[in-house]
Amino acid sequence: MFGDLFTGIVSSAPAQFGSHNEMHNYLGRRPLDPIVASLPDVDGLMSVYVRTDSDGDLDRLLSQRHTACLAGARNSGRYSAAQVALSRRHDPARVYEIVLPTDVSPEVLVSKPDKLPVDSGFVLRLPGTGHVDAMRKLAALFRGRSSTLLLIKEEETARGDRPGAEMRHAPPDPIEVFRSHLAREMRDEGPTTLERYQNEEVEAAVKATYGPKECVAIARAIAHERPVGAEALRALLERSQPKRRERAAEVLLPDADRSSGRNRRAGQHERAFRLSYAVFYHRPMHYVFEAADWLLREIDSAALRPDWGSMALQYPVTDLLGDALKRDWEEGREAGVATLGASRIAWIRDGGLRGAIIDVAWHEFDGTRRSLLRWLDRLVVEGDEVMQRAAAETAGLLTHYDFARIHEDLVDKWAASPKQEVRQVAAWTMTLSDMAGDVGPMVRKKLSEWCSGSSNYQRDTAARVYASGLQQTVLAWSMYDLARIARNKYQKRRYAVAEAVNQLYSPDRAAWIVAELADWARDPLLQVHAARALLVLAAQVEHGSSDGQPDVLLRLAEGSVELRHLSALWLVAFLDPTTAVEAGRTLARWIRHADANDEFRDDIIALLESIRVSRNTALQRITFYLSRHSGFGDGLPDWMTTERRKVP
Repeated sequence: MFGDLFTGIVSSAPAQFGSHNEMHNYLGRRPLDPIVASLPDVDGLMSVYVRTDSDGDLDRLLSQRHTACLAGARNSGRYSAAQVALSRRHDPARVYEIVLPTDVSPEVLVSKPDKLPVDSGFVLRLPGTGHVDAMRKLAALFRGRSSTLLLIKEEETARGDRPGAEMRHAPPDPIEVFRSHLAREMRDEGPTTLERYQNEEVEAAVKATYGPKECVAIARAIAHERPVGAEALRALLERSQPKRRERAAEVLLPDADRSSGRNRRAGQHERAFRLSYAVFYHRPMHYVFEAADWLLREIDSAALRPDWGSMALQYPVTDLLGDALKRDWEEGREAGVATLGASRIAWIRDGGLRGAIIDVAWHEFDGTRRSLLRWLDRLVVEGDEVMQRAAAETAGLLTHYDFARIHEDLVDKWAASPKQEVRQVAAWTMTLSDMAGDVGPMVRKKLSEWCSGSSNYQRDTAARVYASGLQQTVLAWSMYDLARIARNKYQKRRYAVAEAVNQLYSPDRAAWIVAELADWARDPLLQVHAARALLVLAAQVEHGSSDGQPDVLLRLAEGSVELRHLSALWLVAFLDPTTAVEAGRTLARWIRHADANDEFRDDIIALLESIRVSRNTALQRITFYLSRHSGFGDGLPDWMTTERRKVP
C-alpha cells in the first residue's frame, strides 16, 4: 500500500528514535520528561552519505551558532543531513535525538540541563511553528554545554523570509545515493558486477524516485536478489515505486484504441472503476462495483451533470479494467477462491501498485481531490466495515501527501462523529498514518488536540487510536494521555481506555503498567477503567503457552509484578458492580490454572490474603461471585479452604 517510500518498519512498534527503530521503554520516567537518546549507527550513515549543495552552508552556520534550523520537505534526506552535519562537528558517538512529549515546548530543556551531555550534537524534530523562539531561548543553554542543537522543520517559508539561523536543505543526487548504497550492500562484489546494475534503465528509474528512501529501496532490492540478465533486472525494476507510478498512470488513462468517439463520462467511468478496484484490493468484487458507482456519482455532481443513474449491464469487468489490469483480474478469479472463499475479488499481482494508483489519481488528474474526499466520506458514513477499512487505508496514505487537508475535510469530522463506527475509522486512519512514513509528529500533535479538546467524541477517538496500536515514544506518555481521556465522564461506560491499555501491554512492561493502574485505582474517576484494564490483562495468555497460562499470573509468580499492586486492582474490580461478575469469571480461570499447576497455588493464596488485609469483608464478596458466576457452586478447591491459610 505505502510502497518503498516507507521501508524498514518494524511490526512490534512504530518508528521512534532514528529512522524506523523499535520503541524504547523508558520506565519510571516522569510522564512529561523529555527523552535524550543516542542515535544508532551514525558511523554507518556517514559511510554512505552523499553530500548535498547545502552541506557547506550548513557547516558554516553551525560553526557560528549553537542553535540552528534545517528546513526541508519530508523524505528529502533532511534527517540524515542533520545527523551527519552534527557528526562533523562532534564525535559521532555523541550525537543524540531529543524527543519531547506532545504539548511540551522545547524551552523545558532550560530547566533540565543535566539531561544534555556536554560537547554533543542534538537533533530535534519540531512540528508546526515555534522554531524561531526555540532557537532564541535555547541558545544560551547549548552554548554553556559546548553543544549544538539542530532543529528540523517542514519547508514552508520562502527563501527571502527565512530567519538568519535557518537554512533550506537541498536533496542529494538520487543517482549518487543509489550508487553509494549499492556499493555498501554489495561490498563483497567487484566493480564489474556493480557496473552491471548501473545501466540507463536503472538510472531512469532512480531519477524518477520521490526521495532517498526509494533510491535506497532499489539498491537493497538489487543487492538482495542479484538479478542475472537484463530481463531479471527489468522484472525487479517493475516492482520499484517509480515503475509502479508509471504503470499506475497507464492504468488510469483510457485505452488509446478505444478512446476516440466516446463521451468523456465513459473514460471517467473506467478511471473510477480502476481506482475503486485498487482501493478495494483483495476484497470481493461487489464492493468494487458499488464503490465505483458512488465515485462516479460524486464526479457527476462535481461536473453539475444531471442524475444519469447507475451504469448497469453496460460494460464487462474486462473492458472497465482494460489491458493494464486484465491479467491481474483473471489471476484473481483463482486467488479469490483460495483466499476469501469468493469467486471474484479485486486482485493485483503487485500489491504495491495499489498505493501507486491512489498516488497518481491524487496528484496527476485535475479536479480529483474534492470528489475523491467526498467519496471516501461516503464510504465511511454509509458503508459497512469492509468499506470503512478500505477508506481508512486510503485516507492513511493520503495524509502523507496533504496531512492538513485530509484531517480538515475527513479525519477530524470522523473523529467528532456521534457514530462509534465512524470514530473507529478515524482511529484506524491515524494509526495507519503513524505506522508508515514521517508524519508521526503531526499525528501525535493531532492526537493531543483530541485528548485535551472539548469534544467528548474526539477524546473517545483518541482512546481508540491507542487501542488500534499507536504508541508514544515513552510508555508513560501513552498512559498519561489515557488517564486524561479516562477522566472524562463520557468514558465511564466505555471500554476504549481498557482496550488501549491492553494494546500497550507486553510482558516486559507488566510491572510498570500494573503499578500505574494501581495508582489509577486510588482516583475515583479512574477506578472503573483500572478495573476493566486489569480484567483484560488478566485474561491474556502467555505467548506460546500450551495450557492457557495467564501472563499476569506468571509475572506475579516470577516476582516482576508486585502483589500489593495486583491485590489493589482485584479489590476494585470486585467492588465495582459493573465489573464484579467478570472479575469472578477471570479469577476463576486463574484458580483453575493453579489447581492444575501446583506452582501457582501459593501465589493465588497470597493474592487473596493481601485482599483480605486491605478489606476484611472483601473475601465474602469474592466467594459470592466465584460460587454464583464461575462454576464453583460445589465449593472451591480443597487447597484454598484449609483453616490454616485463613482464606475462603
